[in-house]
Amino acid sequence: MTEVVTVVGRCEPSDVLANRLDPWHGSWLHPYSFANLRVLSVPSPADDRFLVEVAYRVGGRFGVPVTAEFSCPGPRTVVMRIMDGDGSGSVVETHATPLGAGPDGAPRTAVIEATLAYSDHPSFLVARAAAPLLRPLIRRAAIRLWRDDLDYAERRYQLRTR
Repeated sequence: MTEVVTVVGRCEPSDVLANRLDPWHGSWLHPYSFANLRVLSVPSPADDRFLVEVAYRVGGRFGVPVTAEFSCPGPRTVVMRIMDGDGSGSVVETHATPLGAGPDGAPRTAVIEATLAYSDHPSFLVARAAAPLLRPLIRRAAIRLWRDDLDYAERRYQLRTR
């Protein structure tokens, strides 16, 4: 199952990346989506990635525990892969693309995020069949997360450029 979302913020790509690469922000900034976050490893010079355990909330207090890897294969790209747990093999790829200055002279950055959801769990066959109904929900969840994340990135930009 796939979905692509694009949102635009009043900030620079580095502000978006700082948000996406802050492993702790997930459960602090998005408690409605993430719980029980634990950082397992942080990047070292030899291994440019970090691993987290987190429960992705799928309804109220119910969460799906996963181990996720975050890495940067390009200068303005962050890739999150589900390494273990339900959805293992799923990928969320985020690109922070500079758009130039807006009418107020401040920079604008497009956040383009592609979600490629996969699971070998038998229930995922039902989810794939219901993909046309589920895509708007995936899209809505991604936009909600990025609305919060852009607040973080825009505030960071504002503080950096005072």
